[in-house]
Amino acid sequence: MTRFPLKFTPAFAMVAAALALSGCASMHSGTTQQVKVSSNPVGATVYTAVKTTDSQGNESVTNKVAVGVTPLTVTLSRKHGALYVEKAGFAPTEVALTTKMNPWMWGNILLTSPLSTSIDTSTGASREYDPGEYMIDLQPVAR
Repeated sequence: MTRFPLKFTPAFAMVAAALALSGCASMHSGTTQQVKVSSNPVGATVYTAVKTTDSQGNESVTNKVAVGVTPLTVTLSRKHGALYVEKAGFAPTEVALTTKMNPWMWGNILLTSPLSTSIDTSTGASREYDPGEYMIDLQPVAR
């Protein structure tokens, strides 16, 4: 029986690099996730936004973008941290989106490289929203 020695050709190097640089979670579950949002009462506007804190500890919300009206299913980047829900006559509500580690990260940890783990972490694919469904009870504003 003839044995063929493994040759390090440019094609082999490209395949090896692709495997080493790929992110399992990014490839298998993506960098976005569908999240269901409901409110009581229905008809509230849901926003994504970026919350920042300045050097004095003051919080501000920027890049506020309406994504729909409840009830809805919205596709969110796995890097979002909160939703904002507003309806006339009710107090605006911030909803913290909780996450857990995406199970596909084990593929990175066990099968590929630390570089692919960092790729999934930077794209948000290393996390997944848990739960994937949120019910927001809006509080009436006192008149």
